[in-house]
Amino acid sequence: MNTLPLGIAGGRVQKIANSHRRKTRFCAKMVLMLGTIGLFLRSNDNDYQQRLKEVGLREAKRQGFDIVLESAQNDPTRQVEQIRAAIANAPTTKLTAILVSSVRDDVLPDVVREAAEAGLDWALLNEGTFIDAIHDQYPSQAIFVVSPDQLEIGRIHGRQVRALVGSTGKVLCVTGPLTTVMAQQRLDGLKEILAGDFSLIELNADWTSERARMAVERWAGELATDAELPGMFVAHNDEMALGVRQALRDAASQRDLPLATAPITGCDGAQTFGQRLVREGRIKATVIMPPASGAAIEWIARIRTRGERPPVRVLQPVTSFPNVSGLKR
Repeated sequence: MNTLPLGIAGGRVQKIANSHRRKTRFCAKMVLMLGTIGLFLRSNDNDYQQRLKEVGLREAKRQGFDIVLESAQNDPTRQVEQIRAAIANAPTTKLTAILVSSVRDDVLPDVVREAAEAGLDWALLNEGTFIDAIHDQYPSQAIFVVSPDQLEIGRIHGRQVRALVGSTGKVLCVTGPLTTVMAQQRLDGLKEILAGDFSLIELNADWTSERARMAVERWAGELATDAELPGMFVAHNDEMALGVRQALRDAASQRDLPLATAPITGCDGAQTFGQRLVREGRIKATVIMPPASGAAIEWIARIRTRGERPPVRVLQPVTSFPNVSGLKR
């Protein structure tokens, strides 16, 4: 905060104050000129989605954007309707860009093109291969992906398995919806590292703890008494890892299966959630991935202020927590 030297006359102070107010009003107008960003989240009840929101709000303010928020509550139809309503209202809200954490990838290509036709920039906050063609089709718009490296997340899961289980065995993986590229790539990365040394059971869920719990509960309920059990359980996010843990504890108590202490890993890795679960011993490891909303908004600001168009794909680095070298059987 700037201060005036002592002894300046009152009239001079008043002139400086008036000038400061005029400059403040001018700066405020300059901030509003960048317009509004729409941030469309998959849900409100997921830790990573909350981090997308928090980082998005902070970066939008820093870059000089207003921001509007919507949550689809895991409903793909609702998400498309929310985005189309925002496009229709863009002249009123001064909407300049749309950021989406998708529920389902396959329902988005048409609405991305609608946004581009309306002159809006678009950042997908998870991997989506359909963006490539649209990026090339609209060279004057910023149509791009900002995403944690999904293949590398799967590879880290594979390295965690090898560190915790050994060189061979059986693994159960609870995936996100395989209609999304990010869930498919995480699974592909896991398979790449496990190669032919492990047998892999795949169960599909929808990113929520409850659906993961139900999927594992059904699997456990169908097990033969002499079945070979997995030596480790991988979940595509930390919330699902909790659901897996509950299902295994239930199976241990209800069917006397030795699963209560089976190692479980997750992903997202927020300090207050995933990393805390590891520190508390509730899961063995997670994968830390940065929220993509901040980098996406930074790129939107760059194209608006400098005309610098982003590449079609901005991949963010991910890391194991704890380091794979620190994991022990």
